[in-house]
Amino acid sequence: MIPYYGRHGAKQFIRGKPIRFGYKMWALMTALGYVLQFEPYQGVKGHQTHDPGFLGMGGAVVMDLLSELQKDDAYHLTFDNLFTSLFTSLKLVDRLTDMGISCTGTIRANRIEDCPVKNVKDMGKTQRGNYDKRYDAHKGLIVVRWNDNNIVNVVSNCHGVEPLQQATRWSKQAKARVRLPQPYLIKHYNQTMGGVDRMDQNVEKYRISIRSKKWWWPVFMYCIDLAVQQTWHIYRATDAGLRQPLDLLGVRRALVTVLLAQGRTPAVSPARPIGRMRPLSRRIPDHIRLDGKNHYAEPAKEVRCSLCGKKCRTQCSKCNVGVHRKCFEMFHSV
Repeated sequence: MIPYYGRHGAKQFIRGKPIRFGYKMWALMTALGYVLQFEPYQGVKGHQTHDPGFLGMGGAVVMDLLSELQKDDAYHLTFDNLFTSLFTSLKLVDRLTDMGISCTGTIRANRIEDCPVKNVKDMGKTQRGNYDKRYDAHKGLIVVRWNDNNIVNVVSNCHGVEPLQQATRWSKQAKARVRLPQPYLIKHYNQTMGGVDRMDQNVEKYRISIRSKKWWWPVFMYCIDLAVQQTWHIYRATDAGLRQPLDLLGVRRALVTVLLAQGRTPAVSPARPIGRMRPLSRRIPDHIRLDGKNHYAEPAKEVRCSLCGKKCRTQCSKCNVGVHRKCFEMFHSV
């Protein structure tokens, strides 16, 4: 959710959410919170390209987000019961199975169609940690009902119950933490689910607080915050990120420092001798000036050349400082 409290037809209200009023975004991302694709909520009829009448709105959203990914790669999709509710039932899992995409997700108890698993009342009377499963050999999917703090229903087309895992829970009777048997597909669901919450936490941590009455301004600021969060994930995966780890705030400060240094004009007055000009590294960071990418000479107002200090009417499009055409090559190589 993108917070917005003005008047707009796309504004949503979701009770119980940390952000109750604002624009709703559908997002597809990794388990760590790196966004692969996102798009705004457009109403029930906003995803007509994938037959929402058959899959329901949640299923149509999933198919729409997956259509942007490369077709030849292998994926495993994890989703909650919002996308398997309404009229979708198990049809979304069947569609993903036909596409060759592995998936695991929770499903509501009244959406498992005619799957003959033990009903919720009888399952609630069993010992904590018990489970019941049904496997469809024709469609290649499994439905598991597990007795945890509450009854949990999970469906998958790639994972099963075995090997059984161990879950730690608090027991009121024993007044201590006990270990319960847990099906493998539920363990995998807990490990891979939550990327959206991680992304929301990162964006909310240092959200841009500049306010405006324009309806598009929160979306624009959200894209900038999201780009910084994406940059942090990419930096952590590089060699520089392994040698010198930075948190999200450190990466944000580094980006601001580079952008301020890049847009700074050289403080060279006509009366100052050319020999007393500041070093190039103090005017433009070397990793920008010497990277050899997208540096073009473009017309500009009369400014001082950053190399020789004389007046010129051209500047570098990337460094945003004045440079003579004859000084252009030397300025980006010395």
